[in-house]
Amino acid sequence: MAIAVPRPAAAPSRRRPRQAEPAWRDQTYDRRRSDTHNGRAAASGRLAPFRIAAILIAVGAVLSLIVVLHVSSLRATMQAGQLRSEVEATQSAAANAQAETEQRLADGRVERAAAAYGMVIAPSQALQTLQVVLPKDRQTS
Repeated sequence: MAIAVPRPAAAPSRRRPRQAEPAWRDQTYDRRRSDTHNGRAAASGRLAPFRIAAILIAVGAVLSLIVVLHVSSLRATMQAGQLRSEVEATQSAAANAQAETEQRLADGRVERAAAAYGMVIAPSQALQTLQVVLPKDRQTS
């Protein structure tokens, strides 16, 4: 046995009621307008994945640029460290060369100063060496 139940009333529409259109508008203008509007809506719906892909590509490009900048910064820092070590090595070599030059020039100056005071260099055969013997308590083992 079936029981008849009345249908619930339809919910009121949330759309604004359409206003009456002015008489001066013709139907071709309305068609063109609605076709253009519907075409835009359809195109934007179809192009949505492409917009998302374009945004993702732009974000990826920005992130890639950031990574490239960090890598180039690290490379520049490494090169600066290598250059500093090369500069220090060059300065050390220059200081050693200058010390050696000063030592060689000093030998000549000492000999000239000795000659000016009437001193002479003794021949190596005239030099005599003495052997020094330390007592047993002074010797280091």
